[in-house]
Amino acid sequence: MKPMKLFVPFISVLTAAMLLVTSAAVPVCAAEPDYEAQREEQKTLPVQTDAIENWPKGPAIGARSAILMEMNTHTILYEKNIHEKNYPASTTKILTCLLAMQNCTMDETVTFSYDSIHDVPTDGSKLGGVDEGDSLTMEQALYCVLVQSANEVASAVGEHVAQKLELTDENQKPIDAFADFMNEKAAELGCQNTHFVNANGLYDDNHYTTAYDLALIGCEFFNNELLCKMSSTPQYHFRLNPTDEDERWMASKNQLYKGKPYEYSYLLGSKTGFVSQSRQTLVSGAEKNGMKLVCVIFCEETPYQFEDTIALFQYGFENFQRLSVSENETNYKIITGDLFDTDNDLFGDSTPLMSMEEDSYVILPNTADFADTVSSLDYENQAIPGNEDVIATINYTYSGVPVGSCKIIFSKSGKTDFTFAPENTIPDIAEITKNTQADTQGTSDASNNVSNVIFINVQNVIISIVILAAVAIVLLFVISILKSYNFSPKGQSNRRRRKRRQEGRVERLHSFRRRMRERRHQRQKRKAYKKRR
Repeated sequence: MKPMKLFVPFISVLTAAMLLVTSAAVPVCAAEPDYEAQREEQKTLPVQTDAIENWPKGPAIGARSAILMEMNTHTILYEKNIHEKNYPASTTKILTCLLAMQNCTMDETVTFSYDSIHDVPTDGSKLGGVDEGDSLTMEQALYCVLVQSANEVASAVGEHVAQKLELTDENQKPIDAFADFMNEKAAELGCQNTHFVNANGLYDDNHYTTAYDLALIGCEFFNNELLCKMSSTPQYHFRLNPTDEDERWMASKNQLYKGKPYEYSYLLGSKTGFVSQSRQTLVSGAEKNGMKLVCVIFCEETPYQFEDTIALFQYGFENFQRLSVSENETNYKIITGDLFDTDNDLFGDSTPLMSMEEDSYVILPNTADFADTVSSLDYENQAIPGNEDVIATINYTYSGVPVGSCKIIFSKSGKTDFTFAPENTIPDIAEITKNTQADTQGTSDASNNVSNVIFINVQNVIISIVILAAVAIVLLFVISILKSYNFSPKGQSNRRRRKRRQEGRVERLHSFRRRMRERRHQRQKRKAYKKRR
């Protein structure tokens, strides 16, 4: 018993000593950040668009960075730290899929390489169950990327595009070449602070973008009908191999889709993303009454990224309007007259020589009118490839915010036949004039840049030609009449008529006498015949 009593205290002391040593050797983990408090603090961050005069006040959201942009004019309706660099996570995949859609057909075969499978962490979002050499069609692969957010599939798609376009060299991996291709496309779209190093958005210090840049990418992505369909599909299933008995099923975690808790009926498509360094990210497109908006949310907590997105879409659709430029513009006129603007193709083609883009519009608050915009002319767009028929661009602002533009274009290819300008002068809008009542800012500067331009009024030239032709025809007709008419001395025409009438009576008398003689002769022949009988 005595040894036993001594053993128990010994064990207790030994256990205490071991716990003390262990606690000294193992560092204490830092407490997890209070994300809810952080989110509440981010609600107080300034919204830059709230400072714009006469601009609708935007909602207070918990995201640290967010933007709402109109898809075609790129008008920024809501702005909150939009140029702050963030890690985009899986929202990167919208650019991967966009480049694949633009450069591949949906029946092409995407084959998994060793790198595409093993360069992604096992705990990330994956399709799973694929080996080196397995393949998918491009359509299946894009569904896997946008619905399942499969990282290894995104890498395989990037490698496929790089190899097809022959972007790689001996010293570069296909995925690195594709990342360079992504950066080139981002710059082409106008991105200013974007750099990608992979196709799936896995964290890397050098893989970043901004809400503004991602919105520009989203504008192009959500203008593609098939990509919208894929990025709004809640579930997808397929067979990895034709011999498989069971189908692969996958479901999206996006809560904006149909049947989900935050279902949004006007949604075009959406893509989620998450890395711990920037928390929840979300890029989405929506359309209502012809207005198409892109929303980007950075650094938010779940499920508030969905609530923020819906709040911003509702803010945009309820507070802003589209106004057609061609229907409302009064400061600029196309002076072509009615000659070219007719349904009668007098000259084989009645299309106006120049016109405004009919589908151009501006985005304004509901409380504003088109007359509240400030316009200015820009001639530099003529040098952009694809804008060869553009004469100039009218840019519109409201309270200093760009809200849209409208191109003045040549409707006919033979524009050099009627526009003449001295060498080294800026081509002007031949028949475009500014109303004398021009109180808009910036237009006078554009007008001062144009000098020594000689304009030919085509309408007056053609009218003159038509008049001259008509006069020539009349003269020829008069000359023909004069040549065919016989002029006689006074009274001679009456005598001729009387003579002709007399000659006519004599001729009729002779004809009557001949007929009478023939009748007498016939009667005499009949009498002679009767006597002989």
